[in-house]
Amino acid sequence: MNLLIRYYKLSKTSLFFGIVLSNLFVVWLSQTFLINEIVFYNTYSEQLTMDRSLQLLESVRKFSWVSYAFIPLMLIIKFTLISIVIYTGIFFYNLNDKVTFGTVSKIVIASEIIIVIASLIKFLWLYLFGGNYDLNDIGFFYPLSLINLFKINEVDRIWIFPLQIVNLFQVVYTIALSYGLKKACNLGESDSDRIVLSSYLPAMVVWIVFIMFISFDTAI
Repeated sequence: MNLLIRYYKLSKTSLFFGIVLSNLFVVWLSQTFLINEIVFYNTYSEQLTMDRSLQLLESVRKFSWVSYAFIPLMLIIKFTLISIVIYTGIFFYNLNDKVTFGTVSKIVIASEIIIVIASLIKFLWLYLFGGNYDLNDIGFFYPLSLINLFKINEVDRIWIFPLQIVNLFQVVYTIALSYGLKKACNLGESDSDRIVLSSYLPAMVVWIVFIMFISFDTAI
């Protein structure tokens, strides 16, 4: 527990760069060890020959730096939006005199380690137990989520994201946000829980609906 408290007390800059580097590392692991010639051929065997699959893989690898460049930007956007949502909850509970937006954003950044761990576990599971998988399997699987109760051909595309997002790591992430608020802002446990449950969870539901709408719209 002391280690966890010390982790949340790290500077925001240290936490941010640590999370960014951790995400870059997991992406590098996935692109290096999960995506290879066989995976591309398994994915596109009905449309492309083996030689064409190899050419496509080389093209993807040539532009892989784009994903690395976008990770810090996407994380900044994510952290900012979640921080705004939670701080809105703090404002409505009239606790904004005790909590600053900067503290909230630091807690959000620190809690992201849960999502990094989930990504690392996904990599390890696919690498060790994935078998003869393809790119669709990589995008479909998410550890300890409802999606694992189904096979890829049993789920309509519109339901993939909702079934993935309902997972144990999201529960732990929500708890981490509440714990961070309680420790960093000296809030009562009931206050921190109410803030997270009344702000982050409704925002997550809205986000799920939005992704489902996009999935439905592009599927038409």
